[in-house]
Amino acid sequence: MPGLLIGNDEQVANWTYSTFNIFPQPVDKALGIIDKAGNLIGGILFQNFNGVNVELSYYGPYTITVGICRIIAQIAISHFNAGRLTVVTSRRNKRLIRGLCKIGFRLEGIQKCLYGHIDNKKNAGVRLVAFREDLSRVAYKTTPEKKNAV
Repeated sequence: MPGLLIGNDEQVANWTYSTFNIFPQPVDKALGIIDKAGNLIGGILFQNFNGVNVELSYYGPYTITVGICRIIAQIAISHFNAGRLTVVTSRRNKRLIRGLCKIGFRLEGIQKCLYGHIDNKKNAGVRLVAFREDLSRVAYKTTPEKKNAV
């Protein structure tokens, strides 16, 4: 089960950009996803915060957990005081889109030619958003208490 590295924003961002071959952009906050040995295996980047919206980029195939989703939502609320959290992913990434919708993200639109110059499904992006009430529900959801047998 993956863990998180917090407080090393620059190291995590640089590792994420080089490992996933991404053009470097300014980062407002970064979390590292680490394995049991403490090695970075993914990165969570919060970017382009404008006072209300913060954009989230998640890199780490097959690493997302309910706990990581809760931490992301908690940071969006407590660190950024965000009214919305935006994620953009490839239209072909149906697994991630379904998963995000299950936890409260909503489809906001399709962005054509986001990943290439030709207008086709391969190059289209899907913009999803979670609003403050959705983030609060994910961030602070508690597991139901078991009733004691009488």
